[in-house]
Amino acid sequence: MEKWTIDATDRSPRVVLDRQDSILLIEGRSYPEEGMDFFDPIVMRFRTLQDTDNPIRVIHIRLEYYNSSTTKAMADLFTALERSAKRGNEAKVIWEYEADDDGIEEDIDMFRETYQLEFETRFTEFT
Repeated sequence: MEKWTIDATDRSPRVVLDRQDSILLIEGRSYPEEGMDFFDPIVMRFRTLQDTDNPIRVIHIRLEYYNSSTTKAMADLFTALERSAKRGNEAKVIWEYEADDDGIEEDIDMFRETYQLEFETRFTEFT
């Protein structure tokens, strides 16, 4: 499994888990009807990879909108990434969001306070 992709829908994000580039990308809009049913397989695969000799090193989030089940899934992913970092692996979160989105900025601040991870933020425009 070098690259695993879930295509975006109107309610769920595009997800790319790329072992070669060592990145998990989540982008689009994320408010799936059964949020944890959507995210559980992603979190389980990610956790499994984090326990290998070649863990994923970057989580790249580029979400225009997301709901509370997505926030919970991100917390689960960040926990696994942080555990990998504590074992000496490189680990970073790249988070793209619109400059005027105060809600996402607050979420990023909350995650920064909770996890011992490098958070790189970038402004973007969604169309």
